[in-house]
Amino acid sequence: MKTRVLYAVGIGIIVIGVVFYLFNIGFLSQNSKSNNNPESVVNGTNAVPPQSNQPSASNSPETTELTPQQLNSQNLSLSINSVKVVPVNNESRLETVFTVYNPNRGAAILETVTYNVYLDNVRIASGDLGSRTEGFVDSLESVYPIIGNQSIVLRDRTPLDEEGNSLFDSQGKFLPAIADNSNSSTSKVYDVNGTYFYTLNRGSDAQVRENAFDFQYPLN
Repeated sequence: MKTRVLYAVGIGIIVIGVVFYLFNIGFLSQNSKSNNNPESVVNGTNAVPPQSNQPSASNSPETTELTPQQLNSQNLSLSINSVKVVPVNNESRLETVFTVYNPNRGAAILETVTYNVYLDNVRIASGDLGSRTEGFVDSLESVYPIIGNQSIVLRDRTPLDEEGNSLFDSQGKFLPAIADNSNSSTSKVYDVNGTYFYTLNRGSDAQVRENAFDFQYPLN
């Protein structure tokens, strides 16, 4: 009787061992298949390698570089900031302030500004700024370089002509207004006209241009 019991226990142990062995074999096989799967699982979804959306080089637009002629083709613009008679060492001088703007992307060289100032059709002063280079720039002391899309301010003080001195005192006051004790000067304007020369840097094809100007500015 005891022998049968021992045989039964031994057979049970063997069966349990076989079951565990088969379970382990199946579990390891399943893990092996999962590890050999080329697609990974992320958050319950199959992760697909991303595809590049970058356009090919053949589809990219071509960039066109501007030539020096295209970079520098517009005229410089000149405007008047102020005109007034100021005292300098007990002498009246006419102070004229210009602004010159370079609308181009390339650089330019302002060479000269020549101007005359009139009051009641009488020239009271004239002036010159800079000097002509005649195509050869050996020094920047007498010319005015202007980089692209930038402005420069030029201030010039020149002695009054004889006619101008007869209209203003040594302190720059308008004499007719003082004599009349009125504000007659407020209705008068300076007429400023002249020309300016400049060179546009266009590579090997530097171009010299001349423009005229004519402005009116109120007498203060």
